[in-house]
Amino acid sequence: KLDKVRKRVTAQMDEGQRKLLKGLRFIFLKNREDLPEDAKLILRNMRGDFQDLGDAYMFKEALRTIYMRAKTSYHARIAFHRWIKLAEETQIPELKTMAKTIRDKLDGIVSFWTFRHINNAKMEGFNNKIRWLIKQAYGFRDREYFKLKIYQLPEISCVKEV
Repeated sequence: KLDKVRKRVTAQMDEGQRKLLKGLRFIFLKNREDLPEDAKLILRNMRGDFQDLGDAYMFKEALRTIYMRAKTSYHARIAFHRWIKLAEETQIPELKTMAKTIRDKLDGIVSFWTFRHINNAKMEGFNNKIRWLIKQAYGFRDREYFKLKIYQLPEISCVKEV
């Protein structure tokens, strides 16, 4: 959403302001602790000139802070509710849609803390392997053999063709 805010703000600028903002895309997308000192200074100055962009950046960092600091699902839920309330009060449409999405998916998001920081990355990876297997087995009709191949997948390294 931050990149969408940047594009919207850039589209409303005159040519001089666009030149000022050009090439600074990744400053807004990088994590604050990964920025060099000169980029942090540029970011501080930009926030004053481009209010929506500065606010969106601060909201992005606030979301990251929730993930870094919340110890329990209770604390995370409170922090997300606070973030949603503040985002809805802004005049930034991208943040309002993000707040709505977070509100709608909050139970799933908070389950990250409920289940000890477990995510679904391994399941997504396994589903990708099954999709790869389906492509490889296109045209075969033996469903039992296909099931056996799925059980064998954890042992197979899935190499994509370039």
